[in-house]
Amino acid sequence: MNWANIITIMRIILVPIFLVILLTEMENKEIFAFIIFIIAAISDGIDGYIARKYHQVTELGKFLDPLADKLLVSAALLALVYLQIVETWIAAIIILREFFITAFRFYFLVKDTPFSASWIAKKKTLFQIISISVLILHNKIPGYEPIVKLAGTYLLYFAAILTIYSGVEYLIKYSRK
Repeated sequence: MNWANIITIMRIILVPIFLVILLTEMENKEIFAFIIFIIAAISDGIDGYIARKYHQVTELGKFLDPLADKLLVSAALLALVYLQIVETWIAAIIILREFFITAFRFYFLVKDTPFSASWIAKKKTLFQIISISVLILHNKIPGYEPIVKLAGTYLLYFAAILTIYSGVEYLIKYSRK
């Protein structure tokens, strides 16, 4: 087990902690959940950097890293749907695409065929993280809650467009293989 994989596993462990905090009735839960969400999101870049820089890229890491991202984003979206902050249909579009592409990626991993994230998929993840972060914190900005929620919602719609586009891009590129 290398450091990159340990960081990825820690990100997976942060997902249920994030959920428990966001779904409790504790005071300032959104702030604590946001901090955990951001730590988990940032750890994605850190584990990738370590894996490449120190030649720690493994088959386990190739599978767990994108899975950890999907779990984090999906858990956050499901919690936001439950809290009635995000509409079910938008969460469903994003989550279904994420797990479909994860299965697709796993298929190619088993076939020992490289399957790397595209530029647009990386931007998609960035917009998902930003929009979810804004939506988690929207009611902690006194006087601006509706505007911040609307901004987060539009960012999530844009993330969904990128999500669909990158999914189609993967299907076209990898279905030939």
